[in-house]
Amino acid sequence: MRKKIYWIRKTHLFSRDEYICSSCGHREYKPLEVCPKCGAEPEGVKYKATWVDEAEFFDIMNE
Repeated sequence: MRKKIYWIRKTHLFSRDEYICSSCGHREYKPLEVCPKCGAEPEGVKYKATWVDEAEFFDIMNE
């Protein structure tokens, strides 16, 4: 059985979103049909809202 590969979409508070290949960890600024590093064909995008953690850290630093 083939392992399912996908892009992990990480959102950021003050910078562009990035997409990380779940197979090799390669980073792009948009999801591609094929990962340029490992040649995997991701089957979709999973969302990771990292901007929430960044907003909390920013709030703590500005108290």
